[in-house]
Amino acid sequence: MKKLQGNDSFQRINYLYQIFLSLQISKHMAGINPVLSAYYGNLIVNVAKKNVLKIHPDIKRQICKKCRSTLVDGTSAKMKIKNKDKSKCIEWICNTCGTKKVFPADKDKDHRVWLERPEAVEEVIN
Repeated sequence: MKKLQGNDSFQRINYLYQIFLSLQISKHMAGINPVLSAYYGNLIVNVAKKNVLKIHPDIKRQICKKCRSTLVDGTSAKMKIKNKDKSKCIEWICNTCGTKKVFPADKDKDHRVWLERPEAVEEVIN
């Protein structure tokens, strides 16, 4: 069995992500106390940077780039669907700092990140 470099850090990021999103702590606190929400987001990013690891795109899309709080529609952020140059985009605007994140969202085109595509998977390590 292969030993994965940074496995402990991946497990820590996974645990922080579960606290950050799945347990609803951060989603609930994003509206009440954005500083606590940003604290958990900051921990995830700092653990990944310290160990030179890449954060999964799904996690990165739910964290504000500037203040690192949780992006929850209606609570800590606004989500808009816009048409730009004959293509649809999803725009997230953080209520805390005002930073915008834009993602392409056309039905006909494949806008998945390289990590999400099947040809990116070379070997699965358990």
